[in-house]
Amino acid sequence: MQSSVKYTLFAVRNISCNFRQQLRSFRTTCKCHDKQVPRSSPIRPIGKISNWGQAGFMLIIPVTSFCLGTWQIKRREQKLQMIKLLEDKTTATPVPLPETREEVEELEYRKVKVRGRFDYSKEMVIGPRHNINAKLGTDGNMQATSTIGGYIVVPFILADSNRTILVNRGYVPKRLIPAEKRPDGQIEGEIELVGVVRKNEQRNVFMSKSATDPTKHGYWMYRDIDLMAEIANTEPIFIDAVHECTVPGGPIGGQTKVQLRNEHLSYIFTWYTLSFLTFWMWKKTYFNKAIPDRAMDYIARMKAK
Repeated sequence: MQSSVKYTLFAVRNISCNFRQQLRSFRTTCKCHDKQVPRSSPIRPIGKISNWGQAGFMLIIPVTSFCLGTWQIKRREQKLQMIKLLEDKTTATPVPLPETREEVEELEYRKVKVRGRFDYSKEMVIGPRHNINAKLGTDGNMQATSTIGGYIVVPFILADSNRTILVNRGYVPKRLIPAEKRPDGQIEGEIELVGVVRKNEQRNVFMSKSATDPTKHGYWMYRDIDLMAEIANTEPIFIDAVHECTVPGGPIGGQTKVQLRNEHLSYIFTWYTLSFLTFWMWKKTYFNKAIPDRAMDYIARMKAK
């Protein structure tokens, strides 16, 4: 009987202690509602930047992108002027061939008029090449296809002097590269020719000099005017015969590709888009509204609105 009473008193004492602890915890929670626990780090003011060093460094990306977009606008204007200049040169009236190489190089992409005869004993081939005028059709000449072939370069002896220059007569398909397979196109005697002045062509950076050796392959991979003139014993002057000078059975002239890449409009869009997006991210990162120190202040502000 006594043990039963002791057990009952012990249970009542435990229940009382637990109740007092829960009551104490409840009172502490009620006090915390009235005052929030201070934050460990200060809150930056609303609409202001707390770390100007980091913010200024990250601002370099949108500013630089904006400057590059503006620069591309100027580059596009320059490229349009260059394209217009080339169009004016190629459509201008042919002029007589100047005496010196320096004067000739100033006429790049200009048409010049010459008179003389071809020296087929030193014929050269630039290849592999495609016919850029394949869309013109055959029009009575050698089949104008876009198959792989080469350009036929022949020394041209001027009639009014002892000067000899190089003339790119045009494109022939691979099967007709040997001169004996196109006898009808080997015109004899003096002719009048109109051609477009060209300069040296840059060798591809991925090609070694040995890989482009004409004595090894039997043809030239790019237009090296100085070396071609040295081998053919001519002046280092090179012209592309125009399409109107094509003869039946001969190479197809007009293989001058006057085209400049003009993708600056896409560059402008890219840089300005990148500038806008990076600036928006920068603003969201460094100009976000700060969270209020007290939850009750935030609720009061929202009710006031």
